[in-house]
Amino acid sequence: MRRVLHLALHDTRLFLGARENFFFMFLMPVMFMLFFSVVFTGNSVEDVKISLQVVDEDGGWLSEAFLAQLEGEQFDLRILTPAEADTTAYIRRAVIPAGFTDSLLVGNQVEIGFIKRSGSNVEYDAAADVRLHQAQVAFLGSLVAWNQKDQEITPERQAELLALIAEPRKITVTEEYAGQGRPVPSGAGQSIPGMLTMFVIMTVLIGGSESLTREKLGGTLARLAATPMSPGEILGGKILHLGLVCLVQAVVLMAAGQLIGRSGLFGIDFGWGPNFWAVILVAIPLGFSSAALALFFGGIFRTTQQAESLGWLFGMVFSALGGCWWPLEVMPDFALMLARFFPTYWAMKALHGVVTFGRGFDAILLPGLMLVMFGALFTWLGVRTLKVTT
Repeated sequence: MRRVLHLALHDTRLFLGARENFFFMFLMPVMFMLFFSVVFTGNSVEDVKISLQVVDEDGGWLSEAFLAQLEGEQFDLRILTPAEADTTAYIRRAVIPAGFTDSLLVGNQVEIGFIKRSGSNVEYDAAADVRLHQAQVAFLGSLVAWNQKDQEITPERQAELLALIAEPRKITVTEEYAGQGRPVPSGAGQSIPGMLTMFVIMTVLIGGSESLTREKLGGTLARLAATPMSPGEILGGKILHLGLVCLVQAVVLMAAGQLIGRSGLFGIDFGWGPNFWAVILVAIPLGFSSAALALFFGGIFRTTQQAESLGWLFGMVFSALGGCWWPLEVMPDFALMLARFFPTYWAMKALHGVVTFGRGFDAILLPGLMLVMFGALFTWLGVRTLKVTT
């Protein structure tokens, strides 16, 4: 065991000390974390002002008061006359009918028309519909509080209604997900765990398979076989070396992700949560499966050029189908079924269980076992393909 550990630590020191590896292992992943977190975060519908054209066919003072109510519902309003509406394109439009003011003053029901253009954003249309109903309810509440019955409607009385409309709401409703759960991961919640998993496995697939192929072709493995070390100790040292590389990279990228979230850089909000220790535990079987896969690739590749190019290609495929680029929840059923045959799928499932859904050891148990099984399979294949002989 001492010889295995000595070989692993020696190779890890050389690997981490290479300047070209520093950029790919640490700087590039952080840049990707920042970029994709900013690009895919966006604003939620609740925070966006939704465009809405309003056609005022009434022109009365109550229709003007209702327009003031709409201003408080996060609409990007454009008010049109009926003549302008005939020649103006729209995405979504509300129509205040003629007689709106007179009908309300005598207590009659009035319907606000709402039309949407075919092909408009369904999510924004739904939000606009909700906000329009909120505006109507709030406006009716202001009318009840104003209570103009049996009183002369003077400019002062009209100003009283406008003052009621302008008052801040006394009741606010806050909604949140109950229990352990959050929406589909997006922004930093998807990008930071995804980039961590992607670069951890790609570092080992590219660098590990290339170095093993080079040592195989250059006779380094054969010279090691001439030492008192057994072939099993040599291969064990190589797997342990690549696993240590994975673990070091994962811990550094975890710290970088936490720092990005804490600093609020570019408005990014992220944290590994109270069960961050479980993320480190996930990195161990992920490192084992990645190292074993590199061992297998090192046995089947015939040139270092093959190792570098195909290692990159396989890393990209593993990342895309394993849910590193996009949430697993948005993938079609056939892709999800295929994804289960990739270690990246189980790594992302475990990370989202901990980070996104706030779970602990139970979230990583099954994924961790699957990653260990992948590692055992690839180790068996690697031992059969990568011959260590003098």
